[in-house]
Amino acid sequence: MGTLDEATMIQIPLHVDPSILISLNKSPNEFGEELKLWAAIGFYEHGKLSLAKAADVAGYHRLDLEKVLAKLNIPISLLELDDVMADLAFLEKL
Repeated sequence: MGTLDEATMIQIPLHVDPSILISLNKSPNEFGEELKLWAAIGFYEHGKLSLAKAADVAGYHRLDLEKVLAKLNIPISLLELDDVMADLAFLEKL
């Protein structure tokens, strides 16, 4: 995780209808942890946070978040094939 310890973190209150927790079969703590993960995934996927910052939001190590993203078929690289081919062509000239 990032450099902030838990005492420095900001708490954000969230009001949730208890029926949501029942529907998901989650405790409030489990729901909060899962919500952080899905928020981090959404922010990353939409380009709002880097992979490292998204991992911080989720409370995951960056590599662990990469594994979650891979399971969801969410790319961890924004490179297009043309970018890779251009880089290879450049490296071949060296």
